[in-house]
Amino acid sequence: MFKSILSEEMTSFLELRKPAVAPRTLSQDRAVLIAFDEHLVNQDYRTKELSEDILDSWLLTLGGKSKTVKNKFLSIRVFVKYLNNTGNSSFLPDVPKAKSDFIPYIFSDGELLLIMHYADNLQTKAQKACSPFLELKIPMILRILYGCGTRIGETMALRRKDIDFKAGTMYLRETKYSKERRIPMHDTLLQTLERYCLAIGIMLTPEAHLFPGRKPGHPYSSRWVAYWFSDLLRLANIDQRDKQWRERGASLHCLRHVFVLKSMQQLEAAGHPVDMNDLLLPTYIGHETLLDTDKYMRFSGAQIPESLEAFESFTAGLIPKVEVPHEDE
Repeated sequence: MFKSILSEEMTSFLELRKPAVAPRTLSQDRAVLIAFDEHLVNQDYRTKELSEDILDSWLLTLGGKSKTVKNKFLSIRVFVKYLNNTGNSSFLPDVPKAKSDFIPYIFSDGELLLIMHYADNLQTKAQKACSPFLELKIPMILRILYGCGTRIGETMALRRKDIDFKAGTMYLRETKYSKERRIPMHDTLLQTLERYCLAIGIMLTPEAHLFPGRKPGHPYSSRWVAYWFSDLLRLANIDQRDKQWRERGASLHCLRHVFVLKSMQQLEAAGHPVDMNDLLLPTYIGHETLLDTDKYMRFSGAQIPESLEAFESFTAGLIPKVEVPHEDE
């Protein structure tokens, strides 16, 4: 597999990592080491002690998003630590900072109405091949994503017992970074969800998945939700332009961005001082601080020019201009 002077060390490193990390992490480490090994061969590198120059030259070969580059460098950094611990003194590089340049697609109110219209009138060509109650599940899922700002994975993991109709809350258990939380729901959304539970027959079954899949005991797949959502976008003629490879456009996750934007607009319109609410929204959507929520506040003024001035006025001085890592949501 490896051909450079560090081939034995790379093989031993992966064997050591195998029982300690997830298969996906191990696979990523292996792919990074294969590329790094090839770089060492191409540079005719002949010492087992990695220098700053060889690591810098490899960094220059990396492309893609800054977070992707950072993750690859993290894999090499762990390998360098392994080399140092085994007697091959090597330069330990600093981790390059990752920053997000992603600007989400912000749906207009008219586009949201179109999406919900086509979702409420969803038609399938092969009904027998589709998940049961698909025509009810898709509209309900979209309303939760839009009305609560939840992630698609958190939403699909919901069970009937997670909805407290008396308290008007939703409990999110399976969340990113294990940030479990209980969030309030709007009365109209709660009423719609109650009718939904009655319609599909899970109101009295606490352990039932809120959005059951075709296979008993399993939730509906988020990939299928994304498939039907892309079909709704096509029907509504939303963001149907040709995109470059890996370019992101309108997607399910953009509903979460819309939720954050509209929530910030409501706070601004209500005149709440920032120091009273700087943890309210981040906590609701599963972040720790407004710095984590920063990228959710990025949008194109060309999409919603009427909101840009008020939004910038509200957030002026709130987010300091510092480079911080951003997680992908």
